[in-house]
Amino acid sequence: MGHLVLARKLRPKKFSEVIGQAHITTSLKNALLSGKVGHAYLFAGTRGIGKTSVARLFAKSLRCEDRTPEADSCGSCMSCLDFETTNPMNILEIDGASNNSVDNIRELVSNVQYLPTSGKYKIYIIDEVHMLSVSAFNALLKTLEEPPEHVIFMFATTAPEKLLGTVLSRCQRFDFRSATVADLRDHISNISKSEEITFGDIKIIDQLALQGRGSVRDTLSLLDQVLSFTIDKHISEEVMVQALGLARMSAIKRMGTAILVGDKQEVSKMYHTMVHENVLLTNMLSALSDFFFRLIENIDNLDKLIDRDLADDEFINSITASELFWIFETLSKDTSWIFDALNTEVIAEVILQKLSLRRQMIDERLGETSQIEKKTKNKEEEPVVESKELVAESIELKEERVVAKEEVVVIQEEKIKEKEISLPKNWDGFLGFLRGKSPASASNLEQGNITSPVIVENDELIIDLAFGQSAQVFKEYLEDKEVKTRLINNLSEFFEISLEKVSLNLNLLDDVSKKEINFRSKVELSQEVEKKTEDKKREDLLSNPIIVEAQKIFNTNIDKVILDKKE
Repeated sequence: MGHLVLARKLRPKKFSEVIGQAHITTSLKNALLSGKVGHAYLFAGTRGIGKTSVARLFAKSLRCEDRTPEADSCGSCMSCLDFETTNPMNILEIDGASNNSVDNIRELVSNVQYLPTSGKYKIYIIDEVHMLSVSAFNALLKTLEEPPEHVIFMFATTAPEKLLGTVLSRCQRFDFRSATVADLRDHISNISKSEEITFGDIKIIDQLALQGRGSVRDTLSLLDQVLSFTIDKHISEEVMVQALGLARMSAIKRMGTAILVGDKQEVSKMYHTMVHENVLLTNMLSALSDFFFRLIENIDNLDKLIDRDLADDEFINSITASELFWIFETLSKDTSWIFDALNTEVIAEVILQKLSLRRQMIDERLGETSQIEKKTKNKEEEPVVESKELVAESIELKEERVVAKEEVVVIQEEKIKEKEISLPKNWDGFLGFLRGKSPASASNLEQGNITSPVIVENDELIIDLAFGQSAQVFKEYLEDKEVKTRLINNLSEFFEISLEKVSLNLNLLDDVSKKEINFRSKVELSQEVEKKTEDKKREDLLSNPIIVEAQKIFNTNIDKVILDKKE
């Protein structure tokens, strides 16, 4: 077999090898171990963080004939061996971007009726599912709601907000998190050991992790690109700079330091040096922004700044936090101006010089103000009166603008409060409130429902929230410490109850318990309403005098009515 890029070669083979997604892999493993598997899953998140890899792992384990105690696939049974082939029979991966027409989906729907060639499940993994057309989604909806027992759908998307609500409500949704710099740093370190890669400086690993921007695949692609510039798998700063068009970390530190101490000549010198080395302007400015952000992040910890070689104690004590914030904000705002200009390199140098001259510019303005004050004092009485009147008029205009702005802010705040006040202080009202803050969180809660009215008594809030067996994964997700804390904070804010007085009980109901209390989730209730509406439309159509007369004329009966569902 030919050379495999690291992203493919090191694709996770076990759930434990997935980077930074423990909240998802734990839920999926629990579903496998308990046998409580849904019929449709949605994996959402930015690119290169493991959505398709997790879908493949989950699909392989679902079909495995001899799963491990950790819910991983065995890798040696017939189903696992079939999966490793180039064209597995029972796990079909479909690219939603190139198979997005209604005809493609109709063909898929017509094939789902066929049983798997072996095993219990036939699994469809659709990548970039948001690329499907509205007509294609409509063709899939009915099958997605009630697929054959042997069919499981797994969708991956970088843009869940583009999906229809009717699709979202039919899927168990998992939101992937971007990998942290620490996660990526550890991952690169582990890879360097297994692949016998060496680094000239440990800081090169940090730089690669930063450039990955939270994406595991992007990080591995960058590492691959750097390795292509070496023969002995030794990565020096020089190699990384040449391979990725980056600025040397030492050069960025020198430029950043020059900006902070106000050395305009040194700023220009370092700028031209990096341009001459063919450092991409985007990479230079991005690295400089990262440099200032790390200074801001650790401004109260001088030892950490020195240990990370970000700053020297000889000057950092003279820099204030407000200066760092101003520099970072100005650089961020002016970056868009740079790339909109025709002469980008000239504009970039001017802006960097401006940052270094910030104190001189402030002193000059203060000097001008002082001169104006002196001239005003030396003028004759009448001009002074005119000057005072002009100043008073200017102050009055400024005050009017401030008042106007304050009134706009007050009006906006009042509108938000009016909207919140109009919501009833019950579970439905809270879901409406949460939809405005976090639609994904509200969608997760709607997979369950309260089993008794919300109790708000004696400044105490008690909520009993339950989920059916098929929605167990949502209960487990809410039991995550961070997620539950966030939910309790939202409950406290909406019901105006202090955090320590909020009691949230999460319960799991089996089918018998559900039947006893006639329990249905919010999603199920919504689907019932939707079904009743559709049934009513069908009845109205069939009872239409024109349709009735047409059936008489043609001596036939209409046995099927398909509604055109449009959002």
